[in-house]
Amino acid sequence: MVTATKLKLPLKPSLVATHATDGGLERQKLLQQAETLHQQAQVLAAKGELQEAGLLILKGLDCERRAKARGPQVLGLIKKRE
Repeated sequence: MVTATKLKLPLKPSLVATHATDGGLERQKLLQQAETLHQQAQVLAAKGELQEAGLLILKGLDCERRAKARGPQVLGLIKKRE
């Protein structure tokens, strides 16, 4: 059996740019995009362009949904016992 001490691996994971940390940046980007889309929809709705406003609202909601899905997944964190 190979252990971390024999391989001289660090005990704690290092803080480098990984998919998990990039997920936070991408999440913020998606939330900002959703906010922008909602603001544009509000302007269009005030002008009476309801169909275009509705499409922008749906795009904004899609961005919010994708932002919630970013980050580490629970199943990827669970390790099997041996």
